[in-house]
Amino acid sequence: MAQKEPYYNYAWHIESTDNTLNSKGYTIDKDADINVTEAWKISMGSGVKVAVIDDGADVDHEDLKSNLFVAYNADDDSSNINANSEEASHGNSCAGFIVAPINEKGSVGIAPESKLIAIRQNDDSDANTIKAFEYAKDQGAKVISCSWGTNNVSDLVVAELKSLYDANITVLFASGNDGKSLDVAGTNDESEVEWIIGVGASTEANDVGSYSNYGQNIEVIAPGGDTEQSSGLLGIDDTGEHGGTNQLNLVTNNYSFIDGTSFATPITAGVVALMYATYPNITPAQVKDILINTTTKVGTDVDASYDANGFDSKRAYGKINAGLAVSEAKKLADN
Repeated sequence: MAQKEPYYNYAWHIESTDNTLNSKGYTIDKDADINVTEAWKISMGSGVKVAVIDDGADVDHEDLKSNLFVAYNADDDSSNINANSEEASHGNSCAGFIVAPINEKGSVGIAPESKLIAIRQNDDSDANTIKAFEYAKDQGAKVISCSWGTNNVSDLVVAELKSLYDANITVLFASGNDGKSLDVAGTNDESEVEWIIGVGASTEANDVGSYSNYGQNIEVIAPGGDTEQSSGLLGIDDTGEHGGTNQLNLVTNNYSFIDGTSFATPITAGVVALMYATYPNITPAQVKDILINTTTKVGTDVDASYDANGFDSKRAYGKINAGLAVSEAKKLADN
């Protein structure tokens, strides 16, 4: 039972109503979560492999190792992905938000019964980027989460993303943390590519984060937190380290509080994994359509202005709703 995880009550992105962090001096809007518990009534991700392409991961971490399928370093073709290194903490959290199991340790991922393909790719060359994607495909990934971007995606990588789309693999990219529009001339980020899902960040206040990049080609926002305004998200750190912050010393050194679109993206990828587990034949086009059409329209009490298609310039189509998205996937499976 996920609620028995020691830090479950700090996971406001999963369950924000009466969240324990409110009693610790942090303000968590009661509606800031993404309705994950309803999605779990349908699926917890069993049978789905999710690839996280990042700068490494501590694959022996207590909240990763049991759901690790394989680790691969695209930079040198080894299985060494800088486990338990300072670089790995970003990848740890990205992976943990998806696959952290129910094991009475730490917290829990969005798809705690899914399996992790952990891939290190750190040189940003087209060749190694494509190699990482191809490895994920060859290992059976149905979802690929990428919390990075170059602002200058090449035609070769775009072609690779199209090939993954055609292979019924859903790829997600983070929009970035500069608080800027991606629609300006000269910006050509991976998160804007037609064949993927671009993800921005929402916060504990249940609205878009001020740091979250935005644009006409970003699809959704999801919890990314804000450590300056509130607690941030509880993520997985390197074992015994603190790469982020330890708000009020609430957690052990295996965990820390963090923020960014980097973490909104794997949270969304976790929801996509639940959708694939529910309907294995779902296509990336169907995934995107469902995510867009089941969002919660946040920010309507401030400056949001959703157009006739349900799109707001900074909030995209809104904040993801896991329960509704997985329910729609189930309808497809049942038909």
